[in-house]
Amino acid sequence: MKIYLAPMEGITTYIYRNAYHKYYGGIDTYYTPFVANRTLKSRELRDVLPENNTALPLVPQILTNKTDVFLEIIEQLKDMGYNEVNFNLGCPSGTVVAKGRGAGFLDDPTELEKFLDIIYDKSPLPISIKTRLGIESLYEWEDLLKMYAKFPIKELIVHARTLSQQYGGTPHMEAFKMAQDMLSCPLCYNGDITDTDTYGKLLKECPDTTAVMIGRGAIADPELPVILKHSNFNFNQFCTSSTDNNEKIFNNNISEWRNNFMDYSKFLSFHDEILTGYRDYMSGEQPVLYKMKELWTLWSQHRNVDKKILKKIRKAQSISAYQSIVKQIYFNGL
Repeated sequence: MKIYLAPMEGITTYIYRNAYHKYYGGIDTYYTPFVANRTLKSRELRDVLPENNTALPLVPQILTNKTDVFLEIIEQLKDMGYNEVNFNLGCPSGTVVAKGRGAGFLDDPTELEKFLDIIYDKSPLPISIKTRLGIESLYEWEDLLKMYAKFPIKELIVHARTLSQQYGGTPHMEAFKMAQDMLSCPLCYNGDITDTDTYGKLLKECPDTTAVMIGRGAIADPELPVILKHSNFNFNQFCTSSTDNNEKIFNNNISEWRNNFMDYSKFLSFHDEILTGYRDYMSGEQPVLYKMKELWTLWSQHRNVDKKILKKIRKAQSISAYQSIVKQIYFNGL
């Protein structure tokens, strides 16, 4: 099973990706948060510069609904040495959708097909696509799949939700199965893979799955990708039978592996490298604190952090105070 780290705006920056790759790994391909400007500069440029991503298998993601902008960006990325790009048809942000970009582009399938026809004809690089199922209804999905079947898509990454679902509600695994039945291009599943249970459910419902993209689940629990890779053999065995005994054996194996793998000192080193990276990159303490507090919103979903300590983290006004609070977490035995 291939595992990809989903692009998350403001979170999976090159600073985060490099630290993640160094301390945890388990990721076959990283994707950059989207680039959208005709001429790459400032933040977007820093995030895709090869010298900032030397050890990473990385695919840049492009967000636009203008073919000339797409082709100008892809030429710049090609000159940097990239050999693939990803096209964003999944972002549900209101400001993005209002401009007919990201998942909002799915609302105009005629124009989208014209766009895809041009970029696949003129692009110097292979293009993968990250898509949602449609705007409001699953009835839109079959027509989208028929359109995608017309193009040489390098890989279709399916976020198994509609735009209207945003990041809530239950992902539609049956829609991913429909894509497996209708398309011949490589496919990747995306949507609420947060632990071994959700991963096992996907493999039982869609056993032919060969790639998954994980976002919030991998941020909250950095150990998750390696654990899922370790679990592959057990899952394959488990999926052939539904007996209670097999499930018990599987769960025991995962628990033993997790207990052996978890290393909180490693997490602290991972945390400190990200903090140092942002201190070197940003001007002033407040932007750095904002970044770290944003990460703790996700990290605390998996780690048993006392709510009082989390409150102190959110209220920290200096990096020195913040660091003292974080150390308290580990002195308390996390």
